[in-house]
Amino acid sequence: MKLTTWISAAAFAASVALPAAAFAADGKTLFTTYKCNDCHAVKSQGIPLGVAKPEEEAPDLSHVGKERDKKWIAMFLLKKQETEKGGKHKKRFGGEKEELKVLAEWLESLK
Repeated sequence: MKLTTWISAAAFAASVALPAAAFAADGKTLFTTYKCNDCHAVKSQGIPLGVAKPEEEAPDLSHVGKERDKKWIAMFLLKKQETEKGGKHKKRFGGEKEELKVLAEWLESLK
C-alpha cells in the first residue's frame, strides 16, 4: 500500500471514529446559528435581540443558568414536559442531539 493511500485511509478512519461533538460549534455560535436571538438576547455575551419583541416575550438569557440546569433547558427546547410561566417553548430546537447538548450546557453556564 502506498504511504499516501495509508495516510488517507487512516485520516478517514480517525474522522469517522471521532464523536460528533468534536465537530460541533460552541454554544454561543449555535445560539446565533439557530437564530435563538430572534427571540432572546444574551447581553452578557454581546448577543442582541434580533427582532423587536416585548421583553416578557423575549427574555434576556444572560443569567438563565442561575435558575435552570442543562437537563431542564434541553427538555424545554424540545417542547417536552418542561414549561415556563405555564407555557412551552414556542419553537422546537431543530438541531442535532449533540448540538442541543452543547447549547444547553452553554446556557446553563450563563450565571
